Amino acid sequence: MHSAFSQNPLVKIWDNRFGGDEKEWISFLQQTTDSGFIIGGESLSGISGDKTQSLWGNTDYWIVKTDSLGNMLWDKDFGGTDKDGLYSIQQTDDGGFILGGYSYSGISGNKTQATWGLSDYWIIKTDSIGNMLWDKDLGGLSDDFLSTIQKTNDGGFILGGTSASGISGDKTEASQGSWDYWIVKTDSLGNKLWDKDFGGTDEDYLNSIQQTTDGGYILGGLSTSGIGGDKTQGSWGGWDYWIVKTDSLGNKEWDKDFGGGDFDRFVSILQTADGGFILGGISESGIGGDKTQPSWGDYDYWIVKTDSLGNKQWDKDLGGANPEDEFGTIVETMNGGYLISGNSYSQISGNKTESNLGNEQLWVIELDASGNVLWDKTIFTPGHDENGFAIQAMEGCYTMVNSSNGGIAGYKSQDSWSNSYDFWLVKFCPTTEAAFTSPSSVCPGSCIDFMNLSFGATSYQWNFPGAVPDTSTAANPQNICYADTGNYDVQLIVVGSSGSDTLLLSNYITVFPFPSPQGIMQSGDTLFANQGAGSYQWYFNGNVIPGATEYFYVATSSGNYNLIVTDQNGCEVEAVINDVIAGTQYTVDSKQLTIYPNPVTESLSVIRYSRHGGQALTGTAKEISIFNVMGEKINVAVDLELMTVDCRLLSKGIYYLEIISGEKIYRTKFIKQ
Repeated sequence: MHSAFSQNPLVKIWDNRFGGDEKEWISFLQQTTDSGFIIGGESLSGISGDKTQSLWGNTDYWIVKTDSLGNMLWDKDFGGTDKDGLYSIQQTDDGGFILGGYSYSGISGNKTQATWGLSDYWIIKTDSIGNMLWDKDLGGLSDDFLSTIQKTNDGGFILGGTSASGISGDKTEASQGSWDYWIVKTDSLGNKLWDKDFGGTDEDYLNSIQQTTDGGYILGGLSTSGIGGDKTQGSWGGWDYWIVKTDSLGNKEWDKDFGGGDFDRFVSILQTADGGFILGGISESGIGGDKTQPSWGDYDYWIVKTDSLGNKQWDKDLGGANPEDEFGTIVETMNGGYLISGNSYSQISGNKTESNLGNEQLWVIELDASGNVLWDKTIFTPGHDENGFAIQAMEGCYTMVNSSNGGIAGYKSQDSWSNSYDFWLVKFCPTTEAAFTSPSSVCPGSCIDFMNLSFGATSYQWNFPGAVPDTSTAANPQNICYADTGNYDVQLIVVGSSGSDTLLLSNYITVFPFPSPQGIMQSGDTLFANQGAGSYQWYFNGNVIPGATEYFYVATSSGNYNLIVTDQNGCEVEAVINDVIAGTQYTVDSKQLTIYPNPVTESLSVIRYSRHGGQALTGTAKEISIFNVMGEKINVAVDLELMTVDCRLLSKGIYYLEIISGEKIYRTKFIKQ
């Protein structure tokens, strides 16, 4: 199936606020497999507002699970008696969740393990309704702050963050500078498998990690280090982006530094569909170093695209006249572009097409695959909003979250609890957007059903050049049939109250070539088709013959036979042979027939009696014949008296030996080496 979308401005669908009577600081958003959402961060609130569980210490982890409409299903608080901050959440394959952050707490509250030093990595595994299954504390004797946790292909987890610890506790490698990247690999139960430290001689802070398609890892963060330690390139300015590629065991393969002449703060990295990487953060730099575009204001979003070896392909500066001082995340969109999120103080200026309602607002941009701006959206509230994140949801809409202290105004329909910061979740969809899904590759003569996914549409005009029918005004056209091989366009025009939208996809439908013609050849009672197809299924008098899935079939009954052959594209062709007369009994790979040696190089001998105690071959052999896999009879020297076959002239491959003895015909298979 293939989903296709065009692009138009956004309209709000719903919003919901989640908080207590103190501050809630958002750090993560993910859509879950049930089409709902999981959000989480730090909370200072006790039981109040939307928060149903008490606070354990200074700050706790707090997660909220919603349905697809943003309604809260449940919430959970996790913490010890000190300060604990959640930074990352991933839904796991069992429907539960893995939570990662930092903890200053000892054994207390939900925390079952003491810290090694000041702060440690703290991970929690829950079931699908947020009940804690286990937790793990990982750290050294100084400060260790986890910023990201990701599932790995082996069912375990990769943890990434920043460490000031030397060799101590769970940390097996010394620090290169004052702060280093520290990654930890665990199994599915959180037990440490290995850890690695990466750094230069100064400060290096890891913010993002992802497992790559080769099983290794890409690490991204910011660095003030010059050449030294693990860092092979000098810094351009105060802070630079620094990415490190490792193999599956965490051994470094290469590293790259990107920056301008001032401060560049890396936040997020993602491996792209082409095997390269897209990096996002904020930059204060003008043109210089790796930065090819000037800053619009104080801080801007700065996006860098690289190839699979970390070589820069392009970079983009995105901002307005005032600071964009917080970057949320970067994700790939359904059309192969990128969705950028963060926060902005800017009014209309630069790339920003809407002015803020409040002081600082969530700002979202969609780029195409080359980094060109498709649209931008300012998410209005009357407040001061922090920590903005956005994702494209399964159906193509956009869901965003931030921490907001705004009241009712703009897009915000609920007041904040006690004028403090709450989690605020909001969903937008494009207005009157043409979108659909359908199979995009079919066999000749096949018919396709199209499922409309358009937003805000009230009428539809479909055009299917080369198909029958070639137009439709139905919302979900069915039985659009393509007779001939080739590539075909599909066009959808939708009209709604907010306007119209046209989506034209060139060569969207691929009709595979016609499968090779098939015929059935009969040799004795054996029916042969052409070899080399994807699959075969034989039928007798219109009924499927269970297990008859080879290119040949021994007809044990007289009647009509047909064969459905499927080629490598999944396209079917049928062959029919009628009025087959089955007059003799064949035994394929008969236990009554023993031949040796098998495989054979020179002479093949036939034993008249089964070595398993079966009955003798009936009568004297009248004929011994050899057939190749196409059913063609091969002329070889045969001694009926000695029951031997001279195989020296046969080419290497599979053959069938056939013996006519009495009223029966016996057949078995052998291999010529």
